[in-house]
Amino acid sequence: MSLEDFARTSANTPSVTTWTRLEPLPRDASLDRSLQAQVRDPAWMLARQWQVGEFTGADAGSPVQATLAGQLQTVTTYCPGSDPSATIVLDQQLPLEVHVERENVELKLRGSVQLGFYFEALVKESSVFSPSTVVAIIAAFRQSFPIAATPPDPTYAPADAVRFRSLMAGRVTDGEALYTSAAAVAAGQTPPIPLPAAASQPGMAPVLSAFLAYRASLFSEPATGDLPWQSQELDYDFSIGSPTPTQNLLLNAPSFPGGRLDWYSFGMSTGSANPVATANPAQVTPVNFNFLPNHVTFRGVHDPRWWTFEDSVTDFGSLDAQQVDLAKLLVMEFALVYGSDWFSVPIPTPVGNLASISTLVVTDTFGVRTLIRPAEQTTVNPGESPWTIYKLSGDGTRSDFIMLAPTLGLVQEAKELEEVMFLRDNMAAMAWAVENELQGDLDSPIDGQQAYLQRMQTNPPPPPPLPIPGGPQIFYTVEQPVPDNWIPMVPVQTTEGALYLRRGTMEIPTTQGLLYVTPRALVLNPGKPFFLADRVLPPTGVQVDRYFRRTRAMDGSTYLWMARKSGPGRGPGWSGLRFDLVQNVAQPPT
Repeated sequence: MSLEDFARTSANTPSVTTWTRLEPLPRDASLDRSLQAQVRDPAWMLARQWQVGEFTGADAGSPVQATLAGQLQTVTTYCPGSDPSATIVLDQQLPLEVHVERENVELKLRGSVQLGFYFEALVKESSVFSPSTVVAIIAAFRQSFPIAATPPDPTYAPADAVRFRSLMAGRVTDGEALYTSAAAVAAGQTPPIPLPAAASQPGMAPVLSAFLAYRASLFSEPATGDLPWQSQELDYDFSIGSPTPTQNLLLNAPSFPGGRLDWYSFGMSTGSANPVATANPAQVTPVNFNFLPNHVTFRGVHDPRWWTFEDSVTDFGSLDAQQVDLAKLLVMEFALVYGSDWFSVPIPTPVGNLASISTLVVTDTFGVRTLIRPAEQTTVNPGESPWTIYKLSGDGTRSDFIMLAPTLGLVQEAKELEEVMFLRDNMAAMAWAVENELQGDLDSPIDGQQAYLQRMQTNPPPPPPLPIPGGPQIFYTVEQPVPDNWIPMVPVQTTEGALYLRRGTMEIPTTQGLLYVTPRALVLNPGKPFFLADRVLPPTGVQVDRYFRRTRAMDGSTYLWMARKSGPGRGPGWSGLRFDLVQNVAQPPT
């Protein structure tokens, strides 16, 4: 190669390995001026640009302006379940998670006593009644709504609850029972327990109204029929709608397990028109924005500026990646090579709205304007589909909308009042609903297994037959029962061939007669038929909790509601159910 060709090649192809490093030579003992890193020679900057190859780059302009056009669309309707006739107007002031999860709160002894004391305090504070009238009114309400001296279910009444009940019996009004009856009267319905004649005295109407308002303010509870929990599926099923004159756009969440609700919980579909959707159309607002694009930043990204010290807390260069660690290699390449090539454009969007972008034009430092097209328009191989993120999809299609879901921030979650474990028992060819935790009389959880052991002490099974000289040495038992908190789930099949698990019952022999095993957890719908789809219960089982949640919304309002959540179980189990047992009389039964 001639000297001229070598010089031309070296000028076009810079190298960072064949140049001599330049170091500052201070003329003063102090390093203050040297550490300032002053650059006074423009030729030095040009040389640095040539060294790193900036002069040979193509399309190297940096974006300086982004012009965006799109539209915002409000959400106006809410439908619990999959029946369009149940559609109601969405309460914009209520957080969506609260709207979906909340259910009626059933207070027991402790809550009833607290409400009773509050009601009696309202009567005493009223200036309308004389002291003798106050005593008479309180006595009348205590007689109509008494605290029972004995627990309704002694098996699940701990010793502290029994003592508390004995102290409160006859000394306070049952506030929860009073609330149920007073609310029914206020709604024009027949109360389960009639109000006493003292409720019609002058001055009692404001007292009862204040009592109802206080009880209603404690918890966020739904209206009648607004219950999206699906017992057959053990999850929530609901949808929110954004109807327009051309279509009724629905955001479905058919399998929401409870807990955090975000954009990924929804799928998009088109629903049929209904009167509520027609009367409450969505507001469509075109928007236009001009922004200065910002660099995408994250922990470990290299700084694009020369004189900036980088944070070494996250060092992607120190990752030990093998040839098979494809995901780790992709992350390293993105962070180390292309991390500073990405820009973001913030778009102000109201919470709870649908947003779509119709046009995005980016102008760079050279004045070149580039139209950024959606990722869905990318050319892909036959049989493949382009990849995108955050956009809603459903029914085999992907929409142009993204959802800024009204998710809650910090949520306080109490210990579960109920915990029911659904599991399969392959030995018995059935399933069980194990009531691990139940709501006790003191409105706190009690252990279902401990309650069963307590029942065994007071009402044990019949003793085995005593050995008789010359008699048989064995005895026969038809069935070995299971603990009281194990509720049987029997497999059944519908006429269409669908498989379900139906909640059943069992008769357990005790020294006091037959004991019928019945559910106590509200998750199992006591007193009503309960069916569970067989496909919902995997081999790992399903755990359902019922618990209180509390949060503060963006406007400062505080919400407390009863919620449920479902999650994976702990695997299959064995109940110990056995039939046709032959045991030795001389040995104790196992």
